[in-house]
Amino acid sequence: MTMLARLSHKEILQLAKRAVIPPLSPEFHKGQCGRVCVVGGCEDYTGAPYFSAHSAALFGADLTHVLCELNAAPVIKGYTPNLMVHPYLRQAGSDGPPSMDKIRGLLDRMHVCVVGPGLGRDRQMLDSVVEILEYLTTAHKGEVPVVLDADGLFLISDSRYSERMCAILRAFKPGRLVLTPNVVEFKRILDRLGCESGAEVARALKCVVVEKGTDDCIWFEGSEPLKCSATGSSKRVGGQGDTLTGVIATMLAFSRATHDFRIWQPPETLEWLPMVVTSCYVGSAITRECARLAYEKVGRSMQTTDVNDRVGHAFERLLGERD
Repeated sequence: MTMLARLSHKEILQLAKRAVIPPLSPEFHKGQCGRVCVVGGCEDYTGAPYFSAHSAALFGADLTHVLCELNAAPVIKGYTPNLMVHPYLRQAGSDGPPSMDKIRGLLDRMHVCVVGPGLGRDRQMLDSVVEILEYLTTAHKGEVPVVLDADGLFLISDSRYSERMCAILRAFKPGRLVLTPNVVEFKRILDRLGCESGAEVARALKCVVVEKGTDDCIWFEGSEPLKCSATGSSKRVGGQGDTLTGVIATMLAFSRATHDFRIWQPPETLEWLPMVVTSCYVGSAITRECARLAYEKVGRSMQTTDVNDRVGHAFERLLGERD
């Protein structure tokens, strides 16, 4: 991991191209380069899961799904026909259980899951997510990477869920869990776990922590974080973090295609944890580039869609590979 700390911004991006991101090839079939599922979306919050799934798709995931509650599904479907939307979590406020058989069938096909965007604080919705995470640690032995964000992170700090949630998260294989807290969420997690730094959280949960801020600090097993200080925009918009989670998810799907499934032979090989840290760095760099490009174009009127829609453009600028 000290190798990454010695590399420049451009060198880390080049490493991602050489060692993580599969090239486009006619030999691959649909799905080999990433099946991503975003778990979240309730009646009140439909934008967050859309932006996360949309950025995953724009960054290059082959198949992108959204697992949400019933009332959120037609709204998210109305945003775009490019995402597959599954209203299995349940109808918010109802007493009916989620469609767990359908949920398990969907999860069994996924390479990476993002958990939390637009989830909300409904108790039964949160219970469903805990059950989903537990299923991934038992049926899939903690091998499916999970990016935990937003109300998914709330489950760590809330006293009703914290003990069980932390036990489930520790059951993931090392480096298969990524947390993406903002400053408030990070403070809550530190307080709940009794930790003083992101490095301690990473050790406690065997995860990688992307602490969002002026510099994005990527904490892993070690005392010093890898920092992404690439230029972004001083204009902040809600939902920028959802673009980040989607890009990281696709990078993790690329990592699995390379490391787990070995669909290609990269010119440079990495172990799993450096792949994850590199993936998180790329996610941060791409999101900052999207914000820079959006502000350059529209200035203070910049909205989340302006940032999110530029994922493909940012990919070409930082990782370009057009034939």
